[in-house]
Amino acid sequence: MSACEHMNFVADVKVARLSDQDGGPITAYSSEIRIRCAECGLPFRFLGLPAGSHYAEPRVSVDATELRAPLEPAYVAEILGRPAVSGRA
Repeated sequence: MSACEHMNFVADVKVARLSDQDGGPITAYSSEIRIRCAECGLPFRFLGLPAGSHYAEPRVSVDATELRAPLEPAYVAEILGRPAVSGRA
């Protein structure tokens, strides 16, 4: 255990473009997110998700310190195959 209270955080975010074949058209996007304590550098783990990569479902790295979450441009008319909703839910 650390004596650090983990009051401040640093997030590293990358966006990956996915295609079905090398050099092929982009078919999906995925974010790669890592979070660590800004003071002591301790990495934080993402909980409750399976390890691996998937184009449509969030996953984590084997050590759970990287969240791999699918995303899409906001102008797409559907969200995960469902019509986008605007305004208050």
